[in-house]
Amino acid sequence: MGASRWQDNKTLLHAWLLIFFPVGLYALWTGPHYEKPIRWSITGGIVVMFLTLGRSYDALLVLILAPVAVFILWKDPEIQRPTVYKFAAAAGVFLLLFLAAPAPQGGYDDGSSIFQSGDCTYYRDSNYNVIGRSCD
Repeated sequence: MGASRWQDNKTLLHAWLLIFFPVGLYALWTGPHYEKPIRWSITGGIVVMFLTLGRSYDALLVLILAPVAVFILWKDPEIQRPTVYKFAAAAGVFLLLFLAAPAPQGGYDDGSSIFQSGDCTYYRDSNYNVIGRSCD
């Protein structure tokens, strides 16, 4: 019997989906674990999550998803320890990159660059300075 493929290990598939979803999606679609409707649901869920979370995805990955993936790998007796250590090292690299990344400067993700007060609409620049006003 030939060696099993890494895509055939369900725990490893879940870890890849949590830590680095492109590899996880590849394993999902080339592995034997789920039927097509479930594969499409998982893929759609990941796409929606990634698109809606934006920058918050980085914090979610570093603080929740990567540690959970390392934990589920650690608990599976079929996963060899060197594989767990590699995922733990990747989680550590993610954490270092997350901590070293500069904070975003300027701009507003919540649409607060335009606001209304009374009959006037105010327009702000990326430093929150009012640069224009329109009153009715």
